Amino acid sequence: MHPRRDQRRPLPGGRPLPPQHVATRLVTAEERDAAVGRLTAAFADDVLPVAEFERRVSAVWRVATAGELVSLTRDLPTVQEATSVADSRDGSASVAPRSSTAPRRLNSIMSSVERRIHGPMPERLRVQATMGSVELDLRDAEFPPGVTEIRVKALMGSVEIDLPPHVVVDDRGRAFMGSFTVSGSGRLRASDADAPIVRISGHAMLASIEVEIDD
Repeated sequence: MHPRRDQRRPLPGGRPLPPQHVATRLVTAEERDAAVGRLTAAFADDVLPVAEFERRVSAVWRVATAGELVSLTRDLPTVQEATSVADSRDGSASVAPRSSTAPRRLNSIMSSVERRIHGPMPERLRVQATMGSVELDLRDAEFPPGVTEIRVKALMGSVEIDLPPHVVVDDRGRAFMGSFTVSGSGRLRASDADAPIVRISGHAMLASIEVEIDD
């Protein structure tokens, strides 16, 4: 009786497995992590609503074969395509970007990210924490006149953002079974027409988002 071939290995001589074997071979831990990363990117770019994102992530850890795993991400755009769609939605594709070396996207997936930005801010910044945390210190960042947009999403995680005292905040965040708070003296007023404005939007789902303006 011949020993059972490992379904995760190619055939002798390096030949690829036939399609039917690819579909039934066992999923590796790396493939599960990659699938969660792709689903998270789709959620961050508003491709997947929260309920569908949660359903698919839960399924990632239940499926046994590569074919089942592929079915969970087959209909998703690539990361580049999703980012292009998201940029067109918020208008960034039609606006000349500021000259800035700061990151335009910060993601934390089941991990912790800490960043302190010095120098000019990008016109738009996207921050997302999925079962993780992000701590973002912007007290030394340069905010030019006009509006700087920060879009924040947190799902079963936390985001903390520190802002300098000279900016005013246009708070458009919301929360569901979580919290989205802005504290400090920098709130949008009619007399602040010439001050840099930081427009913060997004949502916290079973999560916490805290924005603090330094006094």
